[in-house]
Amino acid sequence: MSLFQNVDFIQLSLILIIASFSIPIARKASLVEIPILIGLGLLFGPVLGVISHSYATYLVNNFAGFGVGILGLVIILYYESHNINFRILRKFLRGIISLNTVGMLVTAVVAGILFSLLTGAPFIVGFLFGSIISPTDPSTLIPLFKKIKINDNYSGTLVGESLFNDPLAIIMVTLAISLIYSGSSYSSLFNSVTAIVGFYPAIPSFLLIQIIVPSSFGIVIGFAIIYLNRLLNFENLIVGLLLGVILFELTILEGFGVTPFPAIIATGAIVGNFSDRSIFWSRESNFQENLSFLAQGLIFILVGSIMTIEDFQLFFIQGLILSVLVMFVVRPAAVFTSLPPVRKKNRNALNGWRTKLFIALSGPRGVVSVVESSIPYAIGLASGNKILLTWGPIIEINVTFIVLLSIVFQTVYLPTVAGRLLPEIPDQA
Repeated sequence: MSLFQNVDFIQLSLILIIASFSIPIARKASLVEIPILIGLGLLFGPVLGVISHSYATYLVNNFAGFGVGILGLVIILYYESHNINFRILRKFLRGIISLNTVGMLVTAVVAGILFSLLTGAPFIVGFLFGSIISPTDPSTLIPLFKKIKINDNYSGTLVGESLFNDPLAIIMVTLAISLIYSGSSYSSLFNSVTAIVGFYPAIPSFLLIQIIVPSSFGIVIGFAIIYLNRLLNFENLIVGLLLGVILFELTILEGFGVTPFPAIIATGAIVGNFSDRSIFWSRESNFQENLSFLAQGLIFILVGSIMTIEDFQLFFIQGLILSVLVMFVVRPAAVFTSLPPVRKKNRNALNGWRTKLFIALSGPRGVVSVVESSIPYAIGLASGNKILLTWGPIIEINVTFIVLLSIVFQTVYLPTVAGRLLPEIPDQA
């Protein structure tokens, strides 16, 4: 075998090596690692060509049938759900639900209108675009809030929103694709539900299936693992058991057309809150934490690498305009619409204008949007649907710009914004 015969492994090794430099660079620059990782991805991807566009795209979207994007997100969500604060969730459940329903619908509609006005696309294509960029990104917010000191009420609400907003995004993307091309295998489960109950009743029914089924599955699996460990004591191999379990949940649920994220989150929350905290559970948590850091490094290096020089030349202005509109028009419209009116009596609640503005400025898009953005064009290629063939690539490129710019801008300015809008940490309630 010649030295450079296995180019894929060489590129993968370089990605891991390059990602490791983000920590010392970020420390020197007094920044979080995420924009550094994306910057390194851009440098070694489209600028220097060390990481090829085709290989980065393959890793993000297609590796092992899921893509590093989804596999990494599953690992991140599982580890971070260990630390879910049920008190915060209960206290601000109404606000989180509103952000994940009303807020996401407003995002999809307003972003869809702006996309259609800017590009000339039909509104249904705009709605598809808005649905794809509607979920916020936990893999950005979670490490960011470890760096900036704000009250758990605020960080917990934003992380809670980002953890649970994928099912509705999947519903809206599925609905939009079904309206454009009803024969798609991507919407097969939705089509099956529609055949039984009709189109409009299928929408809430499908949403309930996407939330209740995986959540229940994840809760049962979480408690079963705890019980089996007490009975059999897996010792250090509890690490391998749980990694295998979350990959099993991902594979099984995806195979049935059900989003696996609620199951992953539920299993992690049960393990994190109800295990006996023995040394083996601590080792499991430490292992998952390190794996989560590795996943973050891979994801954000690759997100930067999937761009091309041609993409920048053709779509940078359009992508920049849409990114600014999504961050500073669409997101604030969604937040101020979905959260309740200001009440001066309760300054710790989510209804104060400073808190609402902070939440409105804290909505980075991420890996789920990147992965979903490749779906319209892929369906267009498979089906020959002219609408998806025409607009799929434009959606994909603009979503990538929005993800890149929202992550970079918000991880840079949010520490300052938090200091200005939330100058003092309120007493924990």
